[in-house]
Amino acid sequence: MIKSSLPVVLAVRLLGAATLCLCAPLAHAASAGAGNDPLPSYKMKDGHMLCGSHMSMDVKAEGKADQEIRLTWKGRHYLLMRKPTTTGAYHFDDDKAGLVMIQIPAKSMLFDNKNMTRLADDCNPVAGARVIASK
Repeated sequence: MIKSSLPVVLAVRLLGAATLCLCAPLAHAASAGAGNDPLPSYKMKDGHMLCGSHMSMDVKAEGKADQEIRLTWKGRHYLLMRKPTTTGAYHFDDDKAGLVMIQIPAKSMLFDNKNMTRLADDCNPVAGARVIASK
């Protein structure tokens, strides 16, 4: 395997709008699946969240620490598992349902991975929502 300090660039185009770029050095990208993903430097938000476009979702921690969440979206419940990232963001998904939730310090976003669409954006907990401590 050739080690390089050149970045690996992965770009995702969402709804023909903005492009999300996840960049990491090759050596780290190769080891990211081995549990070397950086832990988020912020606390994961959960509870009832209001999103842009007058949407909402509920996020509840399940299982150990912040490795699983129960997501309620449009009256249906989904169990999303945490996936490693190279960015330190929270990334949860349900492969069967095709849902992906990404949380950065400013907001949470929900995607339909099967149709490559953004379902909800700019989601933040309403006042009084719990915050889950990151390990």
